Amino acid sequence: MKRRTKTTAAPRAATAATAIATAIVAGIALTACNQPAGNAPAAGGPAGTTAQPAPASAPRPPAVVDGTPITHEALDFVARNNAGKKFDELTAEQQKKLIDELLRIQLLANEAIAKGKDKDRDIVQSIELGRLNVLMQSTLTDYLKDKQPTEAEVRAYYEQWIKDLPRMQYHIHMISVQTQGYAEVMIAELRKGADFVTVAKREASGEAAKQSAANGGWVTLETLAPALSNAISALKVGQYTNDPVQLPEGWGIIKLDETRAAEKPDFDRVPFQSLARDLASKKVDALVDELKKKAKIEYATAPPATGG
Repeated sequence: MKRRTKTTAAPRAATAATAIATAIVAGIALTACNQPAGNAPAAGGPAGTTAQPAPASAPRPPAVVDGTPITHEALDFVARNNAGKKFDELTAEQQKKLIDELLRIQLLANEAIAKGKDKDRDIVQSIELGRLNVLMQSTLTDYLKDKQPTEAEVRAYYEQWIKDLPRMQYHIHMISVQTQGYAEVMIAELRKGADFVTVAKREASGEAAKQSAANGGWVTLETLAPALSNAISALKVGQYTNDPVQLPEGWGIIKLDETRAAEKPDFDRVPFQSLARDLASKKVDALVDELKKKAKIEYATAPPATGG
């Protein structure tokens, strides 16, 4: 079997780079206090003391909007996350473009603050949830840094995953209508000898729907709503449902055309990164379970039941 090139499964800052950058830029608006960089101490100290030399003045920020600095730190952070370079490593044109983008964001944020939007409950909650999300991503990155799934772990996970895949696939045609009463009329028409596919195409709306009604499709019971799954599993090949089946939208009559064993993809055909990501997610679930044991969690009402 051809050996795969290992890929990183840990959720990294790339998935949250935009959210993090936005949070940092939003943070600029929230710190619009125009704090001075610091005053140099007076040349002369109290009597009997030696005057200290004035510290070097802090570098001027690249831009200031109504007293709020667009800081070099903010620009550097966004440059590293978006371009993979420090701000000073960008070309002059790229630096100007980035400064202008943060200026634009700051101006629009200032407008929202001027209108009191920073006091809006939903916005306050969004800012807080954004802060928590950044901290969460930091925890996940640190936790998974030395827990990258090995090929042996991913292969073992694949073996379990393959066992849990659906065993059968069902090819069906379906007549979809809006009401139960009209579905019963369709069933009566079928009992008189009407062709199922012809009726399905006639009742479908739009060319795409008519094509789908003509072709039917393969499904697995595990992916369907219970009512539809139960109806299909009760059919034999060639049969259609004698009673209308309630669908998520409307009603249907289902005909079972054929069945086949579900295909089990070989290890080499399943994206390694997808399996590794699933495995990393399970490791995170284990971490959360451990943290729950250590934390004091109080519910106002009984927590919802979970499967298992």
